[in-house]
Amino acid sequence: MNIHKVKIGGTFEIDQPLDIKKDYSMAMRRLSVKSIVKKETNEDDDFVYTYNLENVDITTIIDEGKTIKGDTKSASKKLRGAIFYKGQELGVEDEEKLYQDTIRYMIINIDDIVDKMLDK
Repeated sequence: MNIHKVKIGGTFEIDQPLDIKKDYSMAMRRLSVKSIVKKETNEDDDFVYTYNLENVDITTIIDEGKTIKGDTKSASKKLRGAIFYKGQELGVEDEEKLYQDTIRYMIINIDDIVDKMLDK
């Protein structure tokens, strides 16, 4: 008999902190399948399928009747965060300038960036 499992990933921002000592309920509206991993079991012709899902919509966390809203990070927020962390790693003091310079560089060099990404 085949086994089907779901693994949920992704990051979203919430509007208040959570308490590590509590359990929370969570409601997700829309998930996308990012990958499916198929592994053979010890049984004849049986497989374990693991579906890797990612949250793509607003998430709601419920704490004893109180709602905590969550928002998925947009691509631009993820890019800003990646540039910020790279700047910290390099010891850059003006993170906003690094962000603006990086975006400007990406716009000017978009053809080369896409070609390199596509291995042309």
